[in-house]
Amino acid sequence: MNARDDQPELAPAAVITGATQGIGRALAEEFAKHGHTVLLVARNEEALAKTAREIASAHDVTAHHAACDLSTPEGCDQLVEILRTKGLYCESLVNNAAIMTAGFFQDQDREQLLKIVDLNVRAVVDLTRRLLPDMLARDKGGVLNVASLEGFMPVPYQATYAATKAFMISWSRALAWEVFGSSVRICVVAPGPIETTMHEKAGAEHSRYMVYFPRMTPEAMAEAAYRRFMRGNWVIVEGLMNRIVAAGVRFIPGIMLIPAVGWFFRVRDAEGNLQWPKGWKGPTGQDTAKKK
Repeated sequence: MNARDDQPELAPAAVITGATQGIGRALAEEFAKHGHTVLLVARNEEALAKTAREIASAHDVTAHHAACDLSTPEGCDQLVEILRTKGLYCESLVNNAAIMTAGFFQDQDREQLLKIVDLNVRAVVDLTRRLLPDMLARDKGGVLNVASLEGFMPVPYQATYAATKAFMISWSRALAWEVFGSSVRICVVAPGPIETTMHEKAGAEHSRYMVYFPRMTPEAMAEAAYRRFMRGNWVIVEGLMNRIVAAGVRFIPGIMLIPAVGWFFRVRDAEGNLQWPKGWKGPTGQDTAKKK
């Protein structure tokens, strides 16, 4: 008898983190639309259960959910255990969960900054390291990392978030080469501005990049990302303007690039007035904390 004959058969599932809203929700819909069983991951149990019911009903697939805080190692442990107890294995891992903050670095909450690094970087590495070996053993599946167009450049006022996305792009491209020759795909998608509440929650809804750059719907982005992920594209940048930016920033000297990016990403109020660091004294020596 084969040593594995008495083992219960596991069912494949697409594991999608940050799956209750925005690109994560749209990607969950896209995988379900193509017949994949999905395991939706986020922190809010109520929102997850509702999303799972809606996706299962709309697409006639099985939709599981797991309420985990992936910004902690315990949350990643919990997700892997939930996969096992539900009799699933991860065929496709979508690392989408992320946090963004905007504003002057010195004014941002220290704990929130560390949580950005934990969720946007550590959890992505942790989950991929846990789940990729089994994909390679089966010679099937893949990892889709959701980065950002910001990852192609230094971004003042969103410095930490952009740096985590730069890590994701570099790391994904390197892993794609490591698995080259297998049937496992490692892909990274780098969206530009998307019509979600993420920028508003971060405090960047009035920044110039949100005013002047074209926005894509989560559904359009998810459709393109899924299609090109299944095709095996290593780096996915959708939209003409986004492709121009991703390609062009490599040829612009930093002394020109960083001030230009800073102008687009500077935090402003609803009237377009610049916001200043707390307690910062300007050239005149006046306190600018209340200046617009």
